[in-house]
Amino acid sequence: MPKYNLYRIPKDKEKGLLEKLKLSGLEQIGTQDSDGFHMSFFFSNQPDEINIWWFETYKDFWGDLENLETPKNLMHFGVLLISGDRICYAVSLGKAHFYLSQFCDTEFGLNLAERIIDENNLKMKNSKYYKSAKSKMITTYQEGNPLAFDSGESMHYIKAKTIDPITWGKTVSFGTSVHLSLVQEPLKIASLIHHIENVLQQPILVKLPKVDVIKDSREIQRLDRFLAKEILRNQEDSGMTIEEFTMSGVDFIFSDNCEYSIYLKGKNNEATRLNELNLTSLINFLKNQNINLEDRLNDLKIKVHSESGRDHTKPMKFYLDCIEEDGRCCLINGVWHKFNQSYVDFLKEEVDKISFDYTPTFDMSHGDIENQFNRNRIHDGYRYYDKSLVSLDGRYRVEKMDLYKDNVLYIVKKGTPQKLAYAIDQAINTVKILQNNADCIEIDDNVVNITGICLWLILDRKTDIEKISDINSIIFHMKLVEWKKTIVDAKLTPLININYIRE
Repeated sequence: MPKYNLYRIPKDKEKGLLEKLKLSGLEQIGTQDSDGFHMSFFFSNQPDEINIWWFETYKDFWGDLENLETPKNLMHFGVLLISGDRICYAVSLGKAHFYLSQFCDTEFGLNLAERIIDENNLKMKNSKYYKSAKSKMITTYQEGNPLAFDSGESMHYIKAKTIDPITWGKTVSFGTSVHLSLVQEPLKIASLIHHIENVLQQPILVKLPKVDVIKDSREIQRLDRFLAKEILRNQEDSGMTIEEFTMSGVDFIFSDNCEYSIYLKGKNNEATRLNELNLTSLINFLKNQNINLEDRLNDLKIKVHSESGRDHTKPMKFYLDCIEEDGRCCLINGVWHKFNQSYVDFLKEEVDKISFDYTPTFDMSHGDIENQFNRNRIHDGYRYYDKSLVSLDGRYRVEKMDLYKDNVLYIVKKGTPQKLAYAIDQAINTVKILQNNADCIEIDDNVVNITGICLWLILDRKTDIEKISDINSIIFHMKLVEWKKTIVDAKLTPLININYIRE
């Protein structure tokens, strides 16, 4: 059965793609017209001989090196380009996905997935997590597993059964491209493209939390300045790391399977070989070359040395994983994105499932301090344990709680959403302590079983909230949903108390 790795190419990028294919050694060897499309097949008639990047390391095992002809790999690849009046598509064969991914509509795959997947038959997904201990995850599922999302999760790839196996095939993979297994021959693919274009105009059936490309040039410049500062800051708490793997269409590319060089645009003959693709190597290159990163960020290039084809180059930004401070924007494959409305709506729906209690007599005045608020609760039957520290995993010292009452731990925090998010992190650490101690903790030399954890949030705002999502912070929503899931998974009860700082 033919397999088609299908990319959607915006018409204004077709000319650039054709130039790239020519530069990459592809020649047009045949054309056909079908159903209003002009179909051109490009093939690498004379592919380059490719150096085997690991040969140098193991060459001593070849024996007579003086008379040895260095072995090479030979890798053919091709592209079927299907061009219409307003849009074109491309089928990737072999390593051609490296070139097509630079010109494609990156939102195509998941946009189609939202309209044709069977949400009760998920096979596999790749997600990115924001403001979480997890960064990226590939997850596989057993037969008949429904689609579900965690807090801070956005979809990058999904493999699932479809609602119409006759049209789409039984199972389809969706990334920036769409991988189909279909009965029809290549000359019939044009009619499928007409159908795809019609389906993309239909209403969404399954909302996927995902991100959309930012196209505003001034916003991109602002985010690039933020990225440059994060690289130079290079601290553990920065929002910037090197990606362990990336995606090209529906193909996973793991960074440790290749070797890399870095250079400035126009100076590829001066490329510096990297022992490892990491932030330390990047920063050392910047220092050694005396490069002003804010000015030259988009001129930095990474050359990839792989045995699967000729060396190819990506912008250095392609390999960076960065999240803006407020959590709304992120860097994916070198392109800035922002969370789409489905993602924001999902978070709001989840946090609004969390109920809260409000007792007016516990409201604070602007002059009150948090520590005194906690001490005052002694008169209400709570035990005060502010700043009591315990060991976590033998390495960290963390606050386990602020207050305790009736088998419930209370963690108190007042102020802005950013400060409230800290309380959520503290609560999640507390759950780890409990799980390491079979849900038991020592209270005044007595071991007690904990049944719940309560976030006691004292809000500094002009109006009272009617629901939790009225606290307008996407990072706060992410962390709160993660907190709830962590508490429930630990078989504890999640509780929230709300109070206010009054005039």
